Amino acid sequence: MIITCPHCQTKYQVAYEAIGSAGRKVQCAHCRQAWQQEPVQPEDADQLPETVFDALAEDGLDEAMVEEERAVAQETAQSRNNDDLQRRLAASVDPALIRKRQKAFSRRRSAMEAELPLARLRRSLRVIGALLLVGVLGTAYFGRVQVVERFPDMAGLYAALGLGVNVVGLDFSDLTSLRTQRDGKEVLVVSAQIVGLARNPVAVPPVVVTLIDDKGQGIYEWSTTPSVRDLMGGERSSFDTQLTQPPKAAARVRLSFAGEHKKPRGGERAAASAPPPPAQPDFIQE
Repeated sequence: MIITCPHCQTKYQVAYEAIGSAGRKVQCAHCRQAWQQEPVQPEDADQLPETVFDALAEDGLDEAMVEEERAVAQETAQSRNNDDLQRRLAASVDPALIRKRQKAFSRRRSAMEAELPLARLRRSLRVIGALLLVGVLGTAYFGRVQVVERFPDMAGLYAALGLGVNVVGLDFSDLTSLRTQRDGKEVLVVSAQIVGLARNPVAVPPVVVTLIDDKGQGIYEWSTTPSVRDLMGGERSSFDTQLTQPPKAAARVRLSFAGEHKKPRGGERAAASAPPPPAQPDFIQE
């Protein structure tokens, strides 16, 4: 027969004789609560004799209760031991060691992921992209003259970056200007040197002299033909020109080669500034 603890609903399989027809007081081995167990009639109770359970059956019930109580106590003690062991292990583990192991695990996982085909493909694409970028930047910097010759609009971009591009292969240096009096008339004398920059000889075109006012506007210009026909890298040629009765509003002088006004300003080369002449301190060169 089966009896049930009314407190914790734990069920026990006991013999009918252990309870008997008069019932008895029993104690639950799980929750340690006692109760008065009433007699339970089996299905074939009409076939059982009306006798009181004997001492042997009662001892069997007590042993079953004691055995169940011992098992519950062992389970409880084992659970407590496991909890204590886990707490001791947690207290004995060094946090720095845990972080070190986590980092090592992350490195191993990253190394494994790096060997995957898709990861190798991404690395290859990044390397190829970086090499292409370096190649484009190197070509744009070292071959900027050729780039501007092929794409003239790029001259403005180079100029904005502070990388002037000389597509002529010639430059000006040692620019000087002087206002003086000759035969009772005011004369402006402009002198400079033309410097060759290219490896191969470059034809020297006419030089255009432009007078500029304080607002940066060109107010007068004329051209002169240098005596030299061509120059190559390192060669120089001097020239001078003059203008009678120059405009009073002229404040600066700018030199350029004939035909450069049709090109982007990135290809235009102006001479370096020089100190103003003592006779006219308000007149400077560009």
